[in-house]
Amino acid sequence: MKTPVKDAASAANAAAYQLEMELVQFRLGDQSIQFNIDLTAETVWATQQQIADLYEKSRPTIVGHVQNIFSEGELVEASVSQVFRQTAADGKSYDVTHYNLDMILSVGYRVSGPKATKFRQWATATLRSYIVDGYALNERRLKDAPHNLAKLAADVRALRADEKNIYASVRDCFKVGSSDYDAQSPACRSFYARLQDKFHFAVTGKTASQIILDRAKHTEPNMGIQAFEGNRPTIDEAKIGKNYLDGEELYRLHILCEQFLLFVESAALRGRQLTMGQLEQKFDSLMVMSDYPVFQGYKDFLRERAVKHAQAEYARWLVRLKQDDVVRIPRARS
Repeated sequence: MKTPVKDAASAANAAAYQLEMELVQFRLGDQSIQFNIDLTAETVWATQQQIADLYEKSRPTIVGHVQNIFSEGELVEASVSQVFRQTAADGKSYDVTHYNLDMILSVGYRVSGPKATKFRQWATATLRSYIVDGYALNERRLKDAPHNLAKLAADVRALRADEKNIYASVRDCFKVGSSDYDAQSPACRSFYARLQDKFHFAVTGKTASQIILDRAKHTEPNMGIQAFEGNRPTIDEAKIGKNYLDGEELYRLHILCEQFLLFVESAALRGRQLTMGQLEQKFDSLMVMSDYPVFQGYKDFLRERAVKHAQAEYARWLVRLKQDDVVRIPRARS
């Protein structure tokens, strides 16, 4: 049997999903209420019922204060209220008026000044965390639910292992701890290209170019590409070896990236002066310790060949897509 609290939580979750906002929990003593954080408008949205729950007043009392605030000209309705589509506990969707942080606080100062102050402090800190840091953590929820913490760790690994993030992170560490770092030198550029292939080789036994030559096939769904933005892969995405890795390979890549970054960061924090050659040796040692194959160097240069292969397979794949669309179009009756 559903309780009012569960119904309210379900409705709040549905609203957050539909509004594409962040659902964040406000706690004060034994009280726990979830609110929608709107990062675009840098505010918090709440229904009349949520405001009533927050200040422990009846909904009619809150409605009265809202009307008075408008009639007295303290706030303008069009500026502080917005109607969102929300799925209720009965499974039906309704248009529900939500009020932003200005209204929530204005009502609060009329019915419960101290609690309004607490809520303002929480909302300000939470919004700042999202806007400045890009996230806000619900520490109690993470401690109480280990699987949520594990998922967060996996998400962080994925972000750090993104091609742009990992190499940017390594470069940042090298700027501090390397004795021969020169961003413009050919040696530095070739080092990062080789490092990328070392990661690929560890999880697949192939370099990025070899992965493209082996997996880019116009006969496969999405040309064999596993990761892409939008509705279908682009030609640029077809030229990136990492995009062909499957879920398990990506997960192992994330873990390896995290291990390597931790080593580089630890060395930098301890003031160790590492050359690029030393860093490469440490990476190989990490692969041996983790029982992964070690990339020994290029036997031939396949990058240009891999790019041409990706371009040719992509062109064939586009032709196949058009042919499939023609087949699906029903012929007109004569």
